[in-house]
Amino acid sequence: MAQVEDINIKLFSFGHSFGVPIDVDLLFSIRHLPVTNVENYQQYDGRHQRIQNELLHLAEYEGFLETIIEQLKNFINEHNKNSITIAVGCEQGRHRSVALVERLGDLLGNTYNVNVNHRDLERTGYERRKQRERTKNRDRKYNNYADST
Repeated sequence: MAQVEDINIKLFSFGHSFGVPIDVDLLFSIRHLPVTNVENYQQYDGRHQRIQNELLHLAEYEGFLETIIEQLKNFINEHNKNSITIAVGCEQGRHRSVALVERLGDLLGNTYNVNVNHRDLERTGYERRKQRERTKNRDRKYNNYADST
């Protein structure tokens, strides 16, 4: 079994709108967690202290962090791997998942070798508009299919 200090953990956030990643060991979705009512929310991302303060002090986020850490420890005990990839996703990959991954990186960085990345943070507005259009088209096709059956 690998020594704790020899375990490398790759943490990354992603947006479900841009596709769920494959090749991960542990995958978490936090789309069900609340979004707080922050003024000028869109001008910041999850790395900003204001967003982190608003989100990470909610009981739901604290409990989810504990769940992730517990599942990571179970994964380490069950598998003999020295490299583990953890992905955390919210809808667009800009606020909730970014804030949670940043905090998780801080918590795990004291024990493991941690690398933090944010896959969809730099997506442009154009890409987001195209994704919304694809989602609308998908929903329209689904609704048409459901109406015809």
